[in-house]
Amino acid sequence: MKRWPTHRASFSPFLNQLRSNVRRSSTVTRPNIASLLHPTSSPSTTSKPSEGATISINGFIRSVRQQKRVAFAAIGDGTTFEPLQVVMSPFLAEGLSIGTAVSIMGEWKASPGKGQSHELHAQRIYILGENDIENYPLQKQYQPPQYLRTIPHLRSRTPFNSLLLRLRSQIIARLTNFFAERDFVQTHPPIMTSSDCEGAGEVFTITTGRANKESGISSTEFFRSPKYLTVSSQLHLEAFAQSLGNVWTLSPTFRAEKSDTPRHLSEFYMLEVEIAFQDKLSGIMDLVEDMLRDTVRHLQDSRAANELLLARAQHLDHKVDESELIPYDLTQRWAGIIRGPWPRITYAEAIHELTEALSSNPMLFGHEPSFSYGLHLEHEKYIAEKIGKGSPVFVTNYPSALKPFYMAPDEPGQGDSIEPTVACFDLLVPEVCELVGGSMREHRYRPLEKILSHSLDVTLSLNDSYEALPPNYSLAANMLAGAFAGIAEHSVMYPIDLLKTRLQVINPSPTAVYSGVSNAIMTISRVEGIRTLWRGLSSVVVGAGPAHAVYFASYETVKQAMGGNTGGKHEHHPLAAAVSGAAATITSDALMNPFDVIKQRMQLHGSTYTSIAHCARSVFRNEGVTAFYVSYPTTLTMTVPFTALQFMAYESLSKVMNPTGAFDPTTHCTAGGVAGGLAAGLTTPLDVIKTLLQTRGSSSEAEIRNCRGLWEAAQIIKRRDGYRGFWRGLKPRIITTMPSTAICWSAYEMAKAFFIAQDRASRTPP
Repeated sequence: MKRWPTHRASFSPFLNQLRSNVRRSSTVTRPNIASLLHPTSSPSTTSKPSEGATISINGFIRSVRQQKRVAFAAIGDGTTFEPLQVVMSPFLAEGLSIGTAVSIMGEWKASPGKGQSHELHAQRIYILGENDIENYPLQKQYQPPQYLRTIPHLRSRTPFNSLLLRLRSQIIARLTNFFAERDFVQTHPPIMTSSDCEGAGEVFTITTGRANKESGISSTEFFRSPKYLTVSSQLHLEAFAQSLGNVWTLSPTFRAEKSDTPRHLSEFYMLEVEIAFQDKLSGIMDLVEDMLRDTVRHLQDSRAANELLLARAQHLDHKVDESELIPYDLTQRWAGIIRGPWPRITYAEAIHELTEALSSNPMLFGHEPSFSYGLHLEHEKYIAEKIGKGSPVFVTNYPSALKPFYMAPDEPGQGDSIEPTVACFDLLVPEVCELVGGSMREHRYRPLEKILSHSLDVTLSLNDSYEALPPNYSLAANMLAGAFAGIAEHSVMYPIDLLKTRLQVINPSPTAVYSGVSNAIMTISRVEGIRTLWRGLSSVVVGAGPAHAVYFASYETVKQAMGGNTGGKHEHHPLAAAVSGAAATITSDALMNPFDVIKQRMQLHGSTYTSIAHCARSVFRNEGVTAFYVSYPTTLTMTVPFTALQFMAYESLSKVMNPTGAFDPTTHCTAGGVAGGLAAGLTTPLDVIKTLLQTRGSSSEAEIRNCRGLWEAAQIIKRRDGYRGFWRGLKPRIITTMPSTAICWSAYEMAKAFFIAQDRASRTPP
């Protein structure tokens, strides 16, 4: 037995030598294994070798078994499901293992054993490619599909997978002949396309990670404008049909279904056909029926079909799913497709049949049949089984609300329903269910013009709706988005807010005197522990949620009422923004002020409160309910101008930075931070007064403890520290407010964008 190197340079001379041997000798032939085992059905032109002829074959070892005096090997070359048996001496079998590539020369003889008519008695064996049996991932035993997917370079070498590829090739060849015989033109629409067919193309947008500064191409748009991997060639074929007549294609298609089943693939080949000058739906269904019947009829008589039945029979011991077909079921399915004509029922008739079946057996379906909600898989299976009785079934005239806008409407009464229907069909095949879908296309100019106008109106309304959730979304969505934003804002920057409170306290204890933000952090962490920086956070979380829910709900409502959402994306409405901000803070502070009092009491140095409930009870018992609202006038005096300034700045900056008005986290974060910092700096004096009023009950000085209002608090601050006293805590206030408002606006706009996206998805037709 000779061994030959596997690299191509040394392999070619050997092939040339074999070819020269074939030319010199009339007794040596090199057929493939399919032509040897199935000479009558093989497309090979090589004639069946005569008894005793010397032949040479190439292939891969599928199995080897050795006995004392003889050895047997099963050889496959991918041309047939069944292997060829090779008989050899044990000496020739040395070095052979599963996966070894070989070239075998020997004598073609009748086989005395069962299972094959002839076998090859090897005289010479050349190892073309050795194989490491210890690490070879394909073994003789059954390999599940899940495992084979991990070795894509070897998956097609298994007998069943190679059979499926040959079967696929045969079907494509038959389809090509079918359409060619009917004068259809095969086309090849682009895979990368500008047409966002059915609104699903954005999932597979083509981008590049490199920017080209010389050409000016963006780093995310390779073709200078958005391009997608096609989800359907329909739009291209419609254009081709206006030029070439009847056209078809079989091309890659990309989808993004949220499912991990064989029924939902991310990439597959889809057969698409467009017929020109067709005015009857029945003509399209006739073509579909003829195409599938012709394909199955030729398939049924082929060697591939016999091998498929054989493979299914051998696979019975490895069934992992009860839905897998046995050979008998497969032949019955083929017979049902060949048998005709296929039943055709309307959608209304299908719903009637399903409703009648459900009334007889209430447990038959998990989903109740409904004219308005379409057919579920269980409904389709029932129709195919009971109405088709083994044959496919056409279901026609679906409600227009369930189908795309481009389908032509039925004439009145055509769909057996009082609701409008369209001229379309779905072909339901037993077990497989929907296999083909088709329709008449709307071709009239006036309806198309109306559809286009309506489509643009819908697009504009959906784009404009981002500016405000009302009136196109519920008040609950506003409040939920606001609550999310409020909790995020106050929680993240809480430690800095505590520092601001400490720095603004008048006449603090000697151990609570800080020279700055950094000194305050280090002192508090060292003396009181780092957890002190978060004392009182629960009060903010409990209060900020409902307060900000009311805050943003009021903001959106007043803004809408004042016309703040009218006009284009670039138009500014500063007055509407200011008024809506003022209204928002008046309503929300009524809820938040008591929690703010509790928060600042717990933030003070030496605070003995263990929880918000403990603090609330103590303040109420010692100072009364007015203690929770003594700072409310001051709070409003501060927050109304603060919020008006912040909202005006935010709205204006957002318009300048993002004229399109689309959701842009960078814009919301930057504009929110700058607007918050500006408003915080200008209103710091009022915040110092508010802190004095909210913490007066914890002061040891009678003058501060008995302070009753804004003006009196301002006089105390001016008398003790002068005008500089009104700017205490300026830095931590700005440091707190800028990221807080950035987080707040980003969180709010993100939540709002999410709700709008959900709303659009629910209103978009399938």
